[in-house]
Amino acid sequence: MRFVKFEKEGEVARIVFNRPEVGNAFNGEMLREIKEIAERLSSDEDVRVVILEGEGKHFCAGGDLRWMREMARAEYSENYKDALLLFDTYKAVDNIPVPTIAKIRGAVRGGGLGFVSVCDIAIAGKSSSFSFSEVKIGMVPSVVSSFAIRRIGYQNARRFFLTAEVFDVYKAKEIGLIDEFVEDDELEGKVREFVNLILSNKPLAVRKTKELLKLYRPYPSENFRDLTAHILASTRMGREALEGFEEFLKGK
Repeated sequence: MRFVKFEKEGEVARIVFNRPEVGNAFNGEMLREIKEIAERLSSDEDVRVVILEGEGKHFCAGGDLRWMREMARAEYSENYKDALLLFDTYKAVDNIPVPTIAKIRGAVRGGGLGFVSVCDIAIAGKSSSFSFSEVKIGMVPSVVSSFAIRRIGYQNARRFFLTAEVFDVYKAKEIGLIDEFVEDDELEGKVREFVNLILSNKPLAVRKTKELLKLYRPYPSENFRDLTAHILASTRMGREALEGFEEFLKGK
């Protein structure tokens, strides 16, 4: 694996986004790596808890704008295929059959919020910040919406998708995006508390309970998968998005 580290210590596995130089922003290869690991975990009966985290200062800054700019110049079919990969990567993490914990520090932007949304438990360091930032750069939170709206609800999505405002851990907890927040230097300890709670339970019962919870989970249909992928592909190839990519990259 090049952009994702997979670590396993006893019954606890970690998926670590490993592009710290760009805030762990994802590209196509990174998504494929995450999806592959998540699917492999579905058949690993030794693992009882999975932690998602980012290497370095940030959890995930969303899609890599340099990569998106290059994709915008590709054929529509390639952009559509790429958007389906994003949906299927979220779905693969969502379907991991054991409890998943998002360990969040630093910035979480755009598509990075999708990974928070598909975890069972989300714990953040107090200095973390969040934004559904897509409209700032001429994009639409299309694919991520299928998973984020389940987490934060429709009314909260109406506000935060449209304003792209940056919000803190207090607001993130209020809207249900995260479950707990602690001082930054206490983050690993708090994650460990939840890991230990899960490990103190009977493993098969936990797996069966997660399977049970799927029965009640609002899940996007194939129509949503197709439609949101088309929205992402067409928007990314549009003039506003191309201008947004250039403005953001020049600003850096």
